[in-house]
Amino acid sequence: PNFKMQQVEAWSLSVQQQVQNNLIVELNYSGTSAHHLLEFNNDINRWAGDLIQNNGKFTRLNHNFAGTAWGNSDGNSAGNYGSLAVIRTLTHGLSLRGIYTYGKVLDEVSYAQSLDSGSVTATTDVIQSNNLKAQRGRADFDIRNQFTADGTWDVPNHYSSLVLRNILGGWQFGGKWVGYTGLPFTVRTTQSFIPTCSGGAAPVGSGCPAESTITGVASNSGDYNADGYNYDVPNVPSFGKHLSGQSKSQFLTGIFKASQFPVPSLGVEGSLGRNTYDAPGYKDFDFTFEKYFNVPWFFAEKMKIEAKGEVFNLFNRTNLNGVDSNMVDSSFGRSTSQLPSRSLQLHLRASF
Repeated sequence: PNFKMQQVEAWSLSVQQQVQNNLIVELNYSGTSAHHLLEFNNDINRWAGDLIQNNGKFTRLNHNFAGTAWGNSDGNSAGNYGSLAVIRTLTHGLSLRGIYTYGKVLDEVSYAQSLDSGSVTATTDVIQSNNLKAQRGRADFDIRNQFTADGTWDVPNHYSSLVLRNILGGWQFGGKWVGYTGLPFTVRTTQSFIPTCSGGAAPVGSGCPAESTITGVASNSGDYNADGYNYDVPNVPSFGKHLSGQSKSQFLTGIFKASQFPVPSLGVEGSLGRNTYDAPGYKDFDFTFEKYFNVPWFFAEKMKIEAKGEVFNLFNRTNLNGVDSNMVDSSFGRSTSQLPSRSLQLHLRASF
């Protein structure tokens, strides 16, 4: 009954200057602020410290219900982007354009696709059920730096020979190069709560034997706040919340290890936060070519044939896809998959 209508505010400012007859420079800024966004909690029926106070027994807030999914309209987001575009028109049908964009988006819960606009690769979960603001950070789709350069060339059609004009003239070639920094990801663990017990007793499940009590949290434990929901973040490691300049080989072998992330104090959620590290970036060059052919002798009508080819990832560059961010996995800290390699599409269409 308290669900509110989403509210979005957007603003922008653009300045364009023709520096020369064939050169245009454009500056753009845009911002957005959204309120009352949908937040979805997979299980709201939990509370921090439950497993500690009840010696490993998961009692929940309401003992009469199991896991309870909950949606509300408490989400907020804010985004700011600035871009610089340079457009140059040259002679002989050649035009070039370059655009650099710097931006930042913050929210509490979001979803992201892979950098080539494929399937969803990141989904935010609610870490602390009663403290959504604690996980405000970079949105799952936040790309800090983007650069795009594209160009087209219309081949002049000045041949005197009809045959040469139809074969060599009238082609259009195009290319597009894109480069993005990586999507952010959250280092977390799905390990269950493992306590240490007084008197050196071995834990039994998530609790301790009757003759001992819970005194701490084991080094290999998860569920740091002991709320029975195995999705938690560790403390900030010695190298901080950000890594820069990671090479492709480092992503393949592992940019960090689970042992480098400190375990929080008993019953306390980690201090690392959400979406603090960057996955591998993305670079790609696509090439297109097309031409129209006229066939005047097609029965009693003229026929036009469109021939077009598209080459995606022309140089067959390996673009890694994400990083395993779950500390319990043997592949933690590594990229284990890649985005599609080079592909070719050919189109042929006749109209009459």
